[in-house]
Amino acid sequence: MNYGWAVMGGLWMSSLIIPMVVVSLGIMLPQMTEDLSISPVQAGLLGSAMFVSSAIASLPVSIYLSRYSPKRVITFAIFMAGIFALMQGFAQTYYILLVGRLLFTTTIVVRTQAEVLLIQQWFTLRQFALVVSVAVGVFSSGQLVALGTTAWLMELFAGWRNLYYVLGIILLIEVVIWILIGKDKPKVDPDNSKLEENNKSPIGILFKEKTLWILALCPTGAALAFGSVLTFWPTYALESLNLDLKTVGSLMTLFPVGGTAASFLGGPLSNRVRQRRIFIWLPGIFLPIIYIILFTTKSPAIIAIMLLFAGWNAMIWVPILRIIPLDLQLAPRQTAVAVGLSMTIIPIGGAIGPTMVGFIQEWSGSLQYGLLGVSLFPITLLIGGLMLRETMPSNAVLGIDMSSSGRPETEKG
Repeated sequence: MNYGWAVMGGLWMSSLIIPMVVVSLGIMLPQMTEDLSISPVQAGLLGSAMFVSSAIASLPVSIYLSRYSPKRVITFAIFMAGIFALMQGFAQTYYILLVGRLLFTTTIVVRTQAEVLLIQQWFTLRQFALVVSVAVGVFSSGQLVALGTTAWLMELFAGWRNLYYVLGIILLIEVVIWILIGKDKPKVDPDNSKLEENNKSPIGILFKEKTLWILALCPTGAALAFGSVLTFWPTYALESLNLDLKTVGSLMTLFPVGGTAASFLGGPLSNRVRQRRIFIWLPGIFLPIIYIILFTTKSPAIIAIMLLFAGWNAMIWVPILRIIPLDLQLAPRQTAVAVGLSMTIIPIGGAIGPTMVGFIQEWSGSLQYGLLGVSLFPITLLIGGLMLRETMPSNAVLGIDMSSSGRPETEKG
């Protein structure tokens, strides 16, 4: 068995906890607002924080930290994530909470960049789609757990602060587990051309490959709507649909249920149909329609269905975005920079969304107007997806031989 699976398993343990600190904000926000007197615009800024951190830190991290051991980088990232989770729990003012959230989400950027390098170290080209989908799927599972259990855990631990303390302590424990399991793979028979490219400044790839820019730009509208839904839909449901917090939490879990399924299946499905692009442009058609229905209906049954489909279409393209730079067979540091570009530009949309909704709510007095105002933005997926060239590797590159029976036979080794 490839020890890489054990390495990734050790890393993915933290992938279940980190989203609980980030995406639980929407469920915690009503209680936070009461404790810290948070305004709608301030609430929007809290929702935008995870995107702001990514936009600021991703490219510098991909350029400078990609030269260091992924194991050490991840150790540092998980340790600091635990510290910043505790900081949010201790926050006595809104601004300390905001800074803690900004710093916490910066650790996610650091960890993600190192994860890309680990995948390239331990796995082959034909395994990339599966491994990336599992990585994104585990993270989405953490979102599912967060939205499904936060209301109950807040009750169990007597408030949002204590829940942050518990999550921070778990992350510090996971640092020890990662140190025991995590491992960098020694270089074996390196490709000299890629080794030469890896020793150069990796930023040059951004001037050579326009595909990377399309990948980074086309999901910005989807991220804008996604961040808005995570931040404000629970509050909208409490105020407009006369639902209690636990019911809202239970309904909201359907969003990451769809997203988790899409995350796990996106890579294998794209391999199966021999297409990457369709999983980017098709959600650009569906998401605006889904969001408009979600923000106007009063039927719990329709809401449940829309949240499920919204989650699928909001996440199916995420593993594809991570797989395409690997399809291009770039040098490891170039791949890190490619992912860093996406993690710089896409979050700009995510940061704008919640803040935009907050401003529209303060101006109009209606949170529904704010949410409807961001519903059409995911059409950027359709525009960008149609502009992309197909990057799915050929059977020969993947090491697949199509037998006379028409079924693929993978080479051994």
